[in-house]
Amino acid sequence: MISPRSRRLTMTAAALTAVTLAAVTACGSDGSSSAERRAATVLLDWEPNPDHLALYSALDGGDYTAAGLNVTLRSPSDPSDPLKLVSTGTVDLGISYEPEVIIAGVEKLDVVAVGALIPTALNSIMAVGSAGITKPADLAGATIGTAGLRTDEAFLDAIAKANHLDAGSIRRVDVGADLLPAMISKKVDATLGAYRNVEGVTLADRGLSPKIIPVTEAGVPEYDELVIVARRSRLASDPAYATLVRDFLRATAAGNARALDDPAKAGATLTDVADGYDPKLLPKMVQATAPLLRNPAGFGRMDTGAWTSFITWMRTEGLIKAAVPTTDVVTNDYLPKP
Repeated sequence: MISPRSRRLTMTAAALTAVTLAAVTACGSDGSSSAERRAATVLLDWEPNPDHLALYSALDGGDYTAAGLNVTLRSPSDPSDPLKLVSTGTVDLGISYEPEVIIAGVEKLDVVAVGALIPTALNSIMAVGSAGITKPADLAGATIGTAGLRTDEAFLDAIAKANHLDAGSIRRVDVGADLLPAMISKKVDATLGAYRNVEGVTLADRGLSPKIIPVTEAGVPEYDELVIVARRSRLASDPAYATLVRDFLRATAAGNARALDDPAKAGATLTDVADGYDPKLLPKMVQATAPLLRNPAGFGRMDTGAWTSFITWMRTEGLIKAAVPTTDVVTNDYLPKP
């Protein structure tokens, strides 16, 4: 079973084009041609997985169609693609992570977070029970596998500092797509980058008694794991695009409500698209994910004050070289009212 943040995808550009063309020419469930609806291409952060429950629930339940949208959900070839391609206008919307959006803001990419898809952090330090990693202090002298993302490396440094460890004593190994095999084979003592609702479920199912330490319990402030991003300049200059974003978020909120009301039914929408997941474990992952979709402030709402604090923390910890105005990277203006 492969984490949504650690599995590199191999879908070719030709295949992506074919998917898009097929979606454009298909007829909608209401009998109308999808060409009559407004096309919206959304680039996911990884392959379809339980974190995308709201999106696929909205797609399957006809919420996008009801909003007058012809939505195409695409998988990226690289995790940095959504921010880059939204910034250039190659795709309409993307799914990314709060820390990455902030870094993109510092780098002057033309993106802004318009809604939280998963409004809580999922990234964790994870190990099989026999590894003896039970607290952050145990990372000293340990070998930690990561997916090679820059935020994972920075998080390890921040965790070491918060727990009075020598960051140099933590041996880092880029295991790429193999976070789970690396833990099971004991190639590493623990990993950073695995999700409790994915790898955690798999390890528990195998009787390996995983120890899971969320990064937010080890020195990293709380943040929004998955966010929906739009092109910032286009929102300001193109009223039709701003309306499309509003309609997409409203329909996704409806899909999110469906997933909360009936996780099993929503999970069934992933069966044919979540190719990298054991179909026997997928329902358990969905059950673990569904509670994470609930946002007390209302679907998609992001705490801009918390974003400001996280930006400050990233700057202090050296994750970014300069601060960025909060309003440049996050807005709740296009979300449906709670």
